[in-house]
Amino acid sequence: MRTPALFMWFALENGMAKKVLVADGAMLLIAVIWGFTFPMVKSAVQIFPVYSFLAVRFAIASIALLALTWRSLRHIPLKWVIFGLITGLVNFAGFALQTYGLQTVAPGRAAFITGLYGALVPLMLAIAGRNRLTRIMWLAIGLSVSGLALLFWRDLSPSLSLGDGLVVLCAFAFAAQIVMVGLFPASLDPKPMATLQALSCLGAAAFFALTSDPVVPALPAQTLGAAAFTGLLGTALALVVQTWAQRHTSTSHAALTLCTEPVWGALAGVVLFREVFTPLAVAGCGLMLAGMTAPDLQSAWRSFARRVSWMRASHASSTPAIPIGQPVR
Repeated sequence: MRTPALFMWFALENGMAKKVLVADGAMLLIAVIWGFTFPMVKSAVQIFPVYSFLAVRFAIASIALLALTWRSLRHIPLKWVIFGLITGLVNFAGFALQTYGLQTVAPGRAAFITGLYGALVPLMLAIAGRNRLTRIMWLAIGLSVSGLALLFWRDLSPSLSLGDGLVVLCAFAFAAQIVMVGLFPASLDPKPMATLQALSCLGAAAFFALTSDPVVPALPAQTLGAAAFTGLLGTALALVVQTWAQRHTSTSHAALTLCTEPVWGALAGVVLFREVFTPLAVAGCGLMLAGMTAPDLQSAWRSFARRVSWMRASHASSTPAIPIGQPVR
């Protein structure tokens, strides 16, 4: 049986495989949504304070999630409530760094820099002792750093701005959040865990908005629309889907699917902002995309191969033996 046919049989016959396929599709949808939020957020924070925008965004997300999960929150053990809130703070750090960076960085460029978390997740898993550093991981890091250097190279000299540096740091924060979500036990309901993260983000955003944005202008319709889209889809829906999906697929596999976010972000930047990528920048983006996906592709393929081997062995053991001399019909 050829691999595509085996894959289709495996997906249709095994309930676990169906959940993996649904989880991967859901994560891909989130990657598309996140990609198209880059130009939205950039437009919004050009006319409205960053922390106040994030407070509105996470307030909308928290209200939506609380409406669905306020009853089930009390069933979460205290240690996981604390861990969920800490995970939310790490997620907020990523959003805050990214949003400040978007004030001066083009959406497509910011999307590709943010996508570094695809290569950082396996590295962090290795540092945490949940994985080991392999040659493919070192290759991924080398490709990502080389691509980043080309992306920052302009007019025969490196051009790294403060905004670029902030977006690089946001990639580390998002990678850490993905690793932390992967530590949630499968027995926990994903919706209240997502609510805890959103509430934590809201608390942090409100604190910094009150301390750094003492005078907040009237909320423009454009900013409210961006906050609603990013709050409901980019935050509430994304947190629920991510927390649920990572119960049915590996952390590395989730990172691989989310690695398509820069492609959608770049597409949104080109379409909505008429962003132009030089040939050197395109080459850099290509190297970065290769680095982001290399370790996760290897992990996903090995995981799939193990499941296929298990299914084939299980199928063989359940097939009744044919006595010698009996014709096969």
